[in-house]
Amino acid sequence: MNNKDLANNIIMSILFELAKKDDNQKLLKLMAEMSMPGSIQIAYLREPDFFDALCVEGKINQTVIGRDSETGEIGGMGTRSIKPMYINGKEMKVGYLSGLRVMEKYRNNIYLARGYQKFKKLHEDGEAILYLSTMLNDNKIAMKLTGGRSQLPAYNDFGQFKSMTISLSQSIKYRRLNNLNVRTAKSEDVPLIVSFLNNQGKNRQFFPVYSQNDFFDSKGLLSGIGFEDILMAFSGNKLVGIVAAWDQKKMRRNIITGYSRWVSLSKPIYNFFANLTGYPVLPNIGSVLNCFYLSLICVEEDNSDIFMNLLYELIKCKRNKYSFMIAGMHEKDPLLSTFKKLKYLNYSSRMYVVCWSDGEKLFKELDSKPPYMELGSM
Repeated sequence: MNNKDLANNIIMSILFELAKKDDNQKLLKLMAEMSMPGSIQIAYLREPDFFDALCVEGKINQTVIGRDSETGEIGGMGTRSIKPMYINGKEMKVGYLSGLRVMEKYRNNIYLARGYQKFKKLHEDGEAILYLSTMLNDNKIAMKLTGGRSQLPAYNDFGQFKSMTISLSQSIKYRRLNNLNVRTAKSEDVPLIVSFLNNQGKNRQFFPVYSQNDFFDSKGLLSGIGFEDILMAFSGNKLVGIVAAWDQKKMRRNIITGYSRWVSLSKPIYNFFANLTGYPVLPNIGSVLNCFYLSLICVEEDNSDIFMNLLYELIKCKRNKYSFMIAGMHEKDPLLSTFKKLKYLNYSSRMYVVCWSDGEKLFKELDSKPPYMELGSM
């Protein structure tokens, strides 16, 4: 028996099923052992409970695993999450495909096809027509896995999603708006916050639809965000902008697991100048990123001055507790240019709109609104 036949026999012994609570430790181990490749390698941990950490990704979460029927080993995984979003200004359920991990010995066409057959079966529940997905630009393996395979849904390239690691120690130059009042949220602000997010969110493609139940709930879409983490900008009595700092370390942590040879060699020199200039310092291998995600980005009429005032206040009030802020925006977002005033490291992805045949019509009807993805929910 040749190597190809042996590999195929191994794949055929795999049972594809939904993960159960009993699989928690095996899933945590797989996430810890499989870092995202690239010049900076990061392991995205979901501890202490993999399933609890999924609450921020969707109201429905299903993780497909490929289990070796002989050894019980989990050779790969992927998650389907669903929540309401705005599509063309209207509320609709949208899926998110994430957490694709496949151990090297299982990486072939048969394994992938069988895994997506399971996703296709789940898709038949009709909960979502379109799905979002992202792949790091450095993750060549994932791009090959989903690159136009006949058994897979269509991965439609939807442009660049730019992720930025921003040092909070840097000095910031900006135009302070004298008529703008920025303050932290209070419990009685929740109805106003929800109303503002949903009214303004309609101007973005795929902006999440929020309800009051999503706030300050340990199992909600925004689990971990407190009143003190939300900044609101007012012009007079009118709410004109919101941002939030989302610390997820209680359930989702990012650990630096390695650097490419070139980055490792240049790291001491880079860090020396980064400390002088305010750029983010490259952490030591094994470090947990001391960071928060910039979230709930919503500014009336995409006013960059209001956004910059909110960013300044957020950085100022969080810099004593955190080293970095991680922000993410689509390349077509009009607010993206605001970050040119800040110093950051770029760690970007491609955004995809994924669909089977029943979603092709809706995909073609998507209008030109700038896409939005909540980085803390990815």
